[in-house]
Amino acid sequence: MLESIQKLTHLSQSRWSDKELGKFLHRMITEDIRKSGLLLNGLLGYFRVIAPIQRTDTVNILIEEVLEKNQAQLKEKEVKLFKKLEKDLPETVIPDKPLGFILSSLLQYAVASMSSHETLGFLTRSFVLQEPPPEQALFGKGGRYVEIILFFTGRKKPAGPFGREMESGAFQREDSLDLIIRMVEEMVRRNRGVMKFRGDEKEAKFSISLEFPVERRKVFYDPNDN
Repeated sequence: MLESIQKLTHLSQSRWSDKELGKFLHRMITEDIRKSGLLLNGLLGYFRVIAPIQRTDTVNILIEEVLEKNQAQLKEKEVKLFKKLEKDLPETVIPDKPLGFILSSLLQYAVASMSSHETLGFLTRSFVLQEPPPEQALFGKGGRYVEIILFFTGRKKPAGPFGREMESGAFQREDSLDLIIRMVEEMVRRNRGVMKFRGDEKEAKFSISLEFPVERRKVFYDPNDN
């Protein structure tokens, strides 16, 4: 609106019979418009700082985004999709971009490991860890965590952790899918998470569990930030 007023002022400048008066009024109005613009921008910035929006359900939102982005792959294999996402899920300590990378990579890994007409799903939940096992010692006792479970069915054992010799930790298969999982494992570890693999070859059912500590502070965001 201020920009429109400024343009109108500029166009009307030539219509003044007293050219000097017209120039003077144009400079005065332009300066007032500039100051008003600065004030409005300052007020908007101020209100964004003092009244940010509290973040909620970020994990569930990221899961929905990842599923949407990979919709073509899911349709191509005619995957039966299942979701059970806990409402008002707490925020986790892991930032959005690493978590988005993890979820996207795991979904692509699962789809690549599946045949047509298989089932894939996501479950989320929050829980309190009473007695942490050795691999979760860094979490501490009595802390609250978020678990994300990706499960899928398949007629063959997937590459990577489902093909490892668990006693030695060696890999039975080395391929691109295996590399994806190893990158994800490193990303999970760097963000204080724990990753678990479970599989039943006879039932052709597999799952990957991610556990991250809940962020103790309230998390806010500015909707105008990109």
